Parts: sequence; structure tokens; C-alpha cells
Amino acid sequence: MTKRQFITAKFLKKIGIHRRQKWLQDAADEIQLLREAGEILGRHVWTKVKDLGSYEDHFWGINNLLKERSEFSEKIQGIKSKIEGIKQNQETRFIKDNNSEHNVEETYEKQKLVVDKIKSEQANLSDVAANIRRIFDRSEANLKALDSDGTGSVEAIAEKAKIKQLKSKFLELKEKKSLSDKKLLKQTAILMKVADSLQNTRASYINSAASNHEIMGGVNQALSNYRSKIGLLDNEIIAHYNEIGQNISKECYSSEECKKAVKGKFHLCKIMNSLRQSIDFNHEIANT
Repeated sequence: MTKRQFITAKFLKKIGIHRRQKWLQDAADEIQLLREAGEILGRHVWTKVKDLGSYEDHFWGINNLLKERSEFSEKIQGIKSKIEGIKQNQETRFIKDNNSEHNVEETYEKQKLVVDKIKSEQANLSDVAANIRRIFDRSEANLKALDSDGTGSVEAIAEKAKIKQLKSKFLELKEKKSLSDKKLLKQTAILMKVADSLQNTRASYINSAASNHEIMGGVNQALSNYRSKIGLLDNEIIAHYNEIGQNISKECYSSEECKKAVKGKFHLCKIMNSLRQSIDFNHEIANT
């Protein structure tokens, strides 16, 4: 929200057009954008703030965390190599012992790709439907706010048209989902038949590879633990990036050292300050 929009909103509020829900939602969206922008800015400039007193702790914190992360990544790569070696040994033995059934395995992989493709398409449909639902809910909330004054404004008419269009799109998606469900059911049934056949050919191989399964369980657990540790480190690193970005985007206007550090990203600092102003405007107009 710009200053002009803020003044306009205050005027409309005085004459009875109150859109508190929209203003609060806009502020929430902008807070998320501000957080993301802070992380981006911090990620870009952190190597340049080593000698800036108030940022020194963040610099060394990120530096140490990245080193630790690198160590975990190397361990993960070592584990992956071990897993790959086990898998290759299993596959080699399987092909050797079950050469006559090799075509079944190929058929299974091809059919699995068919099923995975359908599932991927369904996931995309679900994402689109969820997005339409979010827009629909917001439009209904906006329409409710607009209709509260009983004026039948142009904005209200536009929201009604938008809602109608969203309903139509949602019905189209529903039809596509229904057809996709039938297709998935049919292809999954085929996959299960092929899988049963493949499972029978692997029975003796699986029994003889029991020890490998135990090893795989151990390395997979180690892999999961290291990935979890990296996730925690990433959260800490992002927190440092965000702290740097949020602070330096303010101080670059009054500090030459900070301004020099954000060189090439000064436009992002301007955007962040505009977001802060807009957030303040939206909160003020919504809560007064």
C-alpha cells in the first residue's frame, strides 16, 4: 500500500467502506515477502560484513555453520556411495540369477513410469485446485466486505464475476480429476500384476540378500540423521541471513559501510523499506 492508497483507504473508511480483512491479509502477505527478501539480501551480502561490528557475529556464525554443513554433506555422499554399491551388487546378482525374467523388470519399470506420470498430473491438479480455493476464499471474503455497505459497487460486481469464473474452473478440474482417477485405477491394477510377477522372480534373491537389507537399514538411518542435522543447520543459517538482511536494509541509508556492502542489491533495500511502510499502513488502517 502506497501513501496515496493509504490516504484513499482512510477516506473510503470514513464513508463506510471498511476492508479490514483484505488489509490484514495484504499485511500478512507483505510480511512473508519481507522475510524472503531479507533472506535473499543476507545471503548475498554476508561475506561482505565480516568487518562490520554489529554483523561480525552473524558472519562467523554462518561461516562455522557452513563448514559443519559441508562435513555432513561429505558424510552423506560417502553413505550414498555405499548404498549405490550395495544396490549395484544386488542388481548384478539379480540379473545374473534371473536373466530369463529380465523382461519382466523392464515391463515393471515402464509401467511404473506410467503410474508415476498420472500421479504427478494429479498432484498438479491438486495444487491448481488448492490455489483456486485460496483465491476463491479471499474473493468471498472481499465480496462480503464490499456487500456490507449495500451499495453494489463496481468492485463487488467484479468480485462476483471472479467467483463465478473460479467456480467454473474448479468444476473443470473436478471433471479432469475424476477421469484421472479412473485412469490411475486401471494402470495401477496393471502395475500390481506386473509387480506380483516380478516379486516372484526376486524371492530367492531377496532371501539370500538378508544381510544386505540389515546393512541398508543402518546406512539409511545414518543418512536420515545427517539430513536432519543439515536441515537444522540450514534453519540457523537462514536465520542469520534474515537478521543481516533486515538490519542492513535499514542501516544502508545512514552508514556508508553498509551501503557499500549492499552494492548491487540496493534496489532490494528500497523494496524492503517500501514493504515495511505498506505493512504499517495496512495495520494502521485495519486497526484504527
